[in-house]
Amino acid sequence: MSKFSILIVEDEPLIAHDLEAALNNLDYSVCGIAYNPTMALDKLAQRQADLVILDVHLGAGLADGISIGQVIQEKYHLPFIYLTSFTDRNTLDRAKETYPMAYLVKPFEEDELFRTLEIALHTYSRLNPRTSNDLQRFNAKLADPLSTKEMEVFADLLACLTNRQIAEKHFLSINTIGTHVKNIFAKCGVGGRMELLQAVQGC
Repeated sequence: MSKFSILIVEDEPLIAHDLEAALNNLDYSVCGIAYNPTMALDKLAQRQADLVILDVHLGAGLADGISIGQVIQEKYHLPFIYLTSFTDRNTLDRAKETYPMAYLVKPFEEDELFRTLEIALHTYSRLNPRTSNDLQRFNAKLADPLSTKEMEVFADLLACLTNRQIAEKHFLSINTIGTHVKNIFAKCGVGGRMELLQAVQGC
């Protein structure tokens, strides 16, 4: 997918689908909804998500959202945001140990969700900086190197800009940017934005 692909982990279907609708309105794509820890781990194993929005409380059971957050942090290295109505000190302390990008308290407004996502993605990109030389070295190793414009879009993807933000920056249509993004993914042999970032980090 060319948009940011977000996995929702939320045990209340109504909240999950409201969140999905809000994300679609904000120009993000939802790659799946998991209603319990088992579903969450299965979805994560498919490696389609660029970011995870994760409810801390997932009903009865040994594993909660924070346990899933620990797995994401240790195994998948994806940015994630905790979503919860629990704000007690113990919950906050446990959550901090898993290094989430943000912590969003229910109920929330769509603009608050947007700001939280923007800050989380910006923070993640700053924690994983790439220099121009890094990108040039990576491009030189590709069987079909990226064009000049694709390299510009490539840098914007690694800075965690949305398709809309990239389109506005380059004065191009979102469809044109979407085509560039798909070409970049194909040439780099990746399926998503975070997989692209990890590929550059490993070069």
